[in-house]
Amino acid sequence: MIEERQDGMDRDQREALVNRILREKGKDAFKELVRLLDDDDAEVRELAAEVIYRLGDEIKLELEKAIRERVRAGDKNDTVLLYLIDIAGDLGLRSVARDLISALSLYDFEESQLIIYEALAKLGAGEEFYPLLRYMLLEGEERFYFGSQVAMAMSYLDIPEVVNDFVKAIDSGDFRDEELEIIKKALGNLIARRPSYKEILITLVGEENFENYIL
Repeated sequence: MIEERQDGMDRDQREALVNRILREKGKDAFKELVRLLDDDDAEVRELAAEVIYRLGDEIKLELEKAIRERVRAGDKNDTVLLYLIDIAGDLGLRSVARDLISALSLYDFEESQLIIYEALAKLGAGEEFYPLLRYMLLEGEERFYFGSQVAMAMSYLDIPEVVNDFVKAIDSGDFRDEELEIIKKALGNLIARRPSYKEILITLVGEENFENYIL
């Protein structure tokens, strides 16, 4: 299946391969796609994840089952589970929110935990982690390493105070170049999802400075 790819595919070739798998295999490919999430080749893993995501509603039950089985297995730092969690967040699979909270204890690294926090936020279940995420963005040593990733996770929280947190992060001087751009993009995404938050930002920075805080 995906093993038949050509190395260094361009966008059109990638799209053609994804569509072919969807057309010829559909949801029947789910188990093989999950297996490929553990492939040594990053391109294979990303293609498999994209196909699973594109299958959408067709594989939600299978995705839920796969996540629960892997969480219960309790394997530490399971990269396949992390891919599945990321997809579940993008697909809005709210039924696995409690399983994702349990999965947090299986990962030793902040990068992995932040993928789970972001998925939880997308599922509307991230509010209880807001104080931790805020600390990681504004106060903890983590901000120098994971600030932009924390910001992206926070951008899915339905908490008005997040706007003020982003303004503080942007004004802090702790972030520059790409990191700063990602935080501004996160703030822009937050406002795009919740237009009422635009007024909060204008109140904080002034309408004349509004555009300087978002991408």
